[in-house]
Amino acid sequence: MNLREQINAAVLGAHFDQLEDLVAKETKAVRYLMGMSYQPENNIAETAAKGIGLAARYHPKLIKKILRRLIWAMDEQSGTNSYSAPLVLQAIARERPEFLLPIVPDLVRLSINEALHDGIADALCIVVHSCPGGLGASLTKRLNERIEKGKCCDGSGKN
Repeated sequence: MNLREQINAAVLGAHFDQLEDLVAKETKAVRYLMGMSYQPENNIAETAAKGIGLAARYHPKLIKKILRRLIWAMDEQSGTNSYSAPLVLQAIARERPEFLLPIVPDLVRLSINEALHDGIADALCIVVHSCPGGLGASLTKRLNERIEKGKCCDGSGKN
């Protein structure tokens, strides 16, 4: 059985141990998983995304490149179908939340797209709750306090 067939079998059977072994050994496995993450069947797309997340343990440079591609794919100017991108972002965030920190501004900007909004918000929540030293939770608390007190920026750039 070739690598593509092995990946297919592992994803369809939701065999995460086997999937992790494959992505640990072969960077090419990530390419097949990316293709499967676009499947309309949620269980297939979610399992493929989890496989990509597992790859973050073994191939950080590759996953960082994928993050840049996902940002581009979610941008309206790209003209691509990116509705599965948030699933992949969430899976990567579960394994290596620090990988998403540099792209948080992009994610906030892209979350204006209603089709991506909830998925991006879920990915950002994972990052917020995973930040070292409670930084994310502290920042969230401070922002909420400012909003409640009416001390949040009014959109003009002034408090």
